[in-house]
Amino acid sequence: MQKKRLYLVIATVSVILVTTVLWTCVLTANARSGNGKDGNRTAESTCEEACNILLLGMDDSAGLCDVMMILHVDFGAESVSIAQIPRDTYARFTESSYKKLNGAYTSLGGADKTAEFLGRALGIDIHHYVCVGLDTLGAIVDAVGGVDVDVPRNMYYNDPYQGLYIDIKAGKNHLDGEAAQKFVRYRAGYADGDLGRIDAQKLFLASFFKKLSDEYSPALAARLALAADGVETDMSVNDIISIGSRAMDFSKRNMLMLTLPGKEAIAKKSGASYYVLSYESCAEVTASYFGRKRDFDAKGDFLNGDYQSFVDIYESKVEYSPISVYDLVSDDT
Repeated sequence: MQKKRLYLVIATVSVILVTTVLWTCVLTANARSGNGKDGNRTAESTCEEACNILLLGMDDSAGLCDVMMILHVDFGAESVSIAQIPRDTYARFTESSYKKLNGAYTSLGGADKTAEFLGRALGIDIHHYVCVGLDTLGAIVDAVGGVDVDVPRNMYYNDPYQGLYIDIKAGKNHLDGEAAQKFVRYRAGYADGDLGRIDAQKLFLASFFKKLSDEYSPALAARLALAADGVETDMSVNDIISIGSRAMDFSKRNMLMLTLPGKEAIAKKSGASYYVLSYESCAEVTASYFGRKRDFDAKGDFLNGDYQSFVDIYESKVEYSPISVYDLVSDDT
């Protein structure tokens, strides 16, 4: 099994050099299903011209997704687009009262069902999924020797019930695996809550990518293979090699990150804060960057008609700004 993981890393190192920490998990994973099945997502799903991969970062203790992203690899344009989906996104994936998208993994029964729901709701083909726990993320960061991040603000948070204590000072920091987990989880001090955390995750992913680009070696690949043993994915060895070999010449200037456009709103009955997607803007984003083939939100899964504030956001156009991974890391600008 160790030989298989090492083979996957070496055979697909080029993809490590064109994407992010979670994509690294794809490359170093022990593919648990290993058969490349598309499940019930779409029969026509292939990665011939482009490929969409759902990336999930799990809070193992709570069974919730702290990180949700769609990775789009366009082989013709030689580009990569990454859409972050806020964990508090309103979505009707269940009949229960809890409709924040971070609960879909547990409610629907795993990554495959989550990919099926999101593919239908977003109107895109999701060809594969990758799911990683926070402990695995920490192990991967330690495997590369830590990551240098210019932390934008002081981060302090103490929650003894979760056993979570965060104290990271603003400025240049060398984050080991434990500190990296805390950095990507922190949101208490951001004025815009989860959106502030999402912006911080962009910065972390870009910094991690730079570290891999600067220091890749076969020895590093071997360490990553060991660290990422806990990754769950439906990608087979052939899937990984095929995507990796075709993406080897992509430039990091052609790697874009953005957040699905929307705004925060409060559900008056429960007092819970949700992120509500903008229909027009998300339809535009999925068509322009993620190869949308069907109507966006054809069944209205992202619309809560009980609250006018939710309807107003859903029916309005929300501005969005894709940012290049190349521009996110200060040393590259």
